[in-house]
Amino acid sequence: MKICYLILTHNNFKHLDRLINALDDPDSVFYIHIDKKTENKYTPSRENVAIIPTHIDINWGGFAMIEATLALLKYAIGNSSEADYYILISGVDYPIRSKAFLNDLLEKKKEYIDIVPVPVPFKPAERYEYYYFDYDRRNLKHYNPKFLLEVLFKKLQIKRKAPFKLYAGSQWFALTNTCVQYILKTIEEDKRYIDFFRHTLVPDEAFFQTIIGNSPFLDQTASNLTYTDWEVAIPPATIEERHIEFLKSHIEFNDEYGKRFPFFARKFNDDSEKIIQQIQAKLWK
Repeated sequence: MKICYLILTHNNFKHLDRLINALDDPDSVFYIHIDKKTENKYTPSRENVAIIPTHIDINWGGFAMIEATLALLKYAIGNSSEADYYILISGVDYPIRSKAFLNDLLEKKKEYIDIVPVPVPFKPAERYEYYYFDYDRRNLKHYNPKFLLEVLFKKLQIKRKAPFKLYAGSQWFALTNTCVQYILKTIEEDKRYIDFFRHTLVPDEAFFQTIIGNSPFLDQTASNLTYTDWEVAIPPATIEERHIEFLKSHIEFNDEYGKRFPFFARKFNDDSEKIIQQIQAKLWK
């Protein structure tokens, strides 16, 4: 099973090395997008790891996240078109099962991406009905012209109608080569997807789902492979010892996207070495 890992990252490079070391094998390659804002340098230590030349300034909730993901996909297809699967992960992920567990899942030839029709809990329809723009929402200045324009459009009830059925879910995925080729061909031939999602809020949680949801690949989808704990004051939670027993006793579990078989967990950091050692001892079976 030849796997191409696509990694979005901007910090915690010590952990990034641990992640790559845990996943590496002769049939794997890694392509990394590093946020343009990142000041620290990262130098890959393996021949099958490359930083893509495109560096996009990513803001939470903006279309730049889609641009970075597409840059990874296009670069990967151009350099590793023979891969069986393309797996999008964060640089602060880590595998919580053995590689054999992952290979068994991928042998099922599913498209592992959360996908349900909009509206979805925590992904309201207004994300797609109104106009949104790409700016730094986490350091918002109320005189930001893009923010003011959003407020004006909402006040005037200026809405949009999607030209296709909308689907949403978590941004992470593991997609077959055939599905990735279909996505890239679709956005090249049908400009409506980029035109529409460029002005939605958090488009990375709907862009790829909507393309797949309006395609023959919909019937082949299954929940994505990443476990995330959102039940904390400032989510997502950093993985701690308390998570290990849950993950140990829940090889599979159900959530709003269906039956989930997690292989990755999110999130970790450079100081997570102790918990990673426990994961390897207790969960890698």
